[in-house]
Amino acid sequence: MTSKHRIDSGRPSERGVALVAVLLLLLVMSALAAALGVSGNTETLVARNHEALAQARASAEAGLNEAVEAAVDYLRAIDPANIPATVDALLADPTPLGITFDGFTVLDEDGDPQVGYELSFSDDSGLGEDGDPSHDVNKTLMIRATGYGQGESSVVLEALIAPVELGAIVVDGDLDISGNVHITGSDADVHANGDLTIDGSVTVDSGGMTASGTYDGPPPGYGGAAKKPLPQIRAEDYKDRAGYVLSDDGLIVCNAAGGCTDPDMVSYAYGATICDTGNGGNGCRADYGWEFDGSAGWSIGTSGNPINGTFYVEGAATISGSPGTPEDPLDITVIAEGSIDISGNPNLTAHSDELLFVTDCDLDMSGSPDTTTDVQGQVLVHEQVSLSGTVTIGGQLVIENATSEDPLVEYNSISGNVTIDYNGTLGTNQFFVTGWREVRE
Repeated sequence: MTSKHRIDSGRPSERGVALVAVLLLLLVMSALAAALGVSGNTETLVARNHEALAQARASAEAGLNEAVEAAVDYLRAIDPANIPATVDALLADPTPLGITFDGFTVLDEDGDPQVGYELSFSDDSGLGEDGDPSHDVNKTLMIRATGYGQGESSVVLEALIAPVELGAIVVDGDLDISGNVHITGSDADVHANGDLTIDGSVTVDSGGMTASGTYDGPPPGYGGAAKKPLPQIRAEDYKDRAGYVLSDDGLIVCNAAGGCTDPDMVSYAYGATICDTGNGGNGCRADYGWEFDGSAGWSIGTSGNPINGTFYVEGAATISGSPGTPEDPLDITVIAEGSIDISGNPNLTAHSDELLFVTDCDLDMSGSPDTTTDVQGQVLVHEQVSLSGTVTIGGQLVIENATSEDPLVEYNSISGNVTIDYNGTLGTNQFFVTGWREVRE
């Protein structure tokens, strides 16, 4: 009889292992699905928060840009001598800027007050301030914009605006200086945003000589300096300073809001024609000193009776001969849409507060013109400048160096025996953004 024996392999039974594995796999998959679900919800919330913050930041930037532009444009239109009082008045009541402060100025299409921005205008609390929020000391102002997005999100941005201090000569490009040139006064800096080349005897009483490009000259000048922001120079921006308009059709027109009075004490209303130069262009020379040529523009010299005043010229302007004397200089400011060409031996002084010449084109000064250093004035040139001969300027020379349209001057140069005296008090209405930050609380 044969007996049967069970053979034991020594391994435990694997029955049910597959079920356990499936359950574990299901558990893992469920955990992964749950994690993915949570992650998806988190990513959605994060994306929604980012979108809301981006919306709030965009709203704040829009508000800040609008307010800064309005403030800068308003301040640049003010006579520099009135800037301190104007700034204090704006701190008390900024509504002249034309911007709504301390309230929502932009809402979404359904009027949701949680989307938009609000603005505030205040004095800064920086260096030199006196702690009085209604009185400015350092000419620096702060504009704050709070932007709002969906979900009660908000972003706060602040901008500081202040006038940029410029020295005696600043040009947004290259400048060549040669000859025997003296830069005198308490703020005798010379700066070129391009290259500065010094060839000759140049003395600078204070400050220094710098270039953002290459400096080629004696020490202690140097290159690689930071560029300086320059204002855009447009004659029309200064037209309201003029008492007279010299029109492009040969007329002298009253531009004073309160009217004008001629040498014979005859009164003229704003916009009225005071004098017609006539077919020969000399009809106004005897009483006003100005002559007109249809192609060359307006000119003033020794003949006739040049009058004091601020003149807006619709075209080019020429000053020659010897109007004015050292004891009694001609009190004149010229704002020209064309170039200004000055030669001979005129003795001049700025008529408009802190403003001597403005040109949309070139400035060429030669001979021995003398603008007294007692009354300082800005010389603002849109294109290029050339100073030669024995020129004396009391004030500041700012050259935008725009693309040359007028061939009178092709590149910026100062040569001969030129003296520029600057005491650092001009250009205080040229405000720029000097600081910008996001406030994180």
